[in-house]
Amino acid sequence: MSLRVCTSEYMLSTVDGLGMRRTWFPRIVKERFLESTKDGEITRAPDPVVMIDGDIDWYNATPDRQAVTVQIIRAPRSIVAQNPSTVVIHDSWSFAKGARHVVADYPSVTQDAFGGRAQVNRASAAAKDLAYGRLFVDGESSQVWVPIGVLEPGESMHLRYVASVQTPGVWTAPSEFESRWEAHALWTRLLVFAGPVGDTP
Repeated sequence: MSLRVCTSEYMLSTVDGLGMRRTWFPRIVKERFLESTKDGEITRAPDPVVMIDGDIDWYNATPDRQAVTVQIIRAPRSIVAQNPSTVVIHDSWSFAKGARHVVADYPSVTQDAFGGRAQVNRASAAAKDLAYGRLFVDGESSQVWVPIGVLEPGESMHLRYVASVQTPGVWTAPSEFESRWEAHALWTRLLVFAGPVGDTP
């Protein structure tokens, strides 16, 4: 006859003895890979044009409270801007937590941006007066951690992510040389981490 000992949260008592439940260990509970659908040459974009759009959710089906964080990993990026234009890739995200079918609002605020502006020292932006100028900007891969907070058993979280390209400001196509504007966001990976909730002072 085997006896099970009363245990606290994050612990197991089985016929094999006492041990830590999986919910005690920080771990990846879900991941998603998002690919860009708009990489390459771009044209006038006074308003942001979506390149990468996706979401990830996780339901706490464990019997324990879990501290949840989402890691957003972004691939190396590159843009090509031409005098006198600006090319920017915006990153934004939003999240919600609570009831099982919680849904995050669509991201409307930019948290990060990557890009550049080519501006040759000339006062005029008329096509016939533009001097040749082209800017190539490459950035390394980057990551950001988004703390979601504590999810009680039976609660869920939902995070939406959007990367978009924009060409704000002056947009002039010179007549004497070939125009070139490009943006490459490539991909983004979303990872949901969960672990035990520490004691609060």
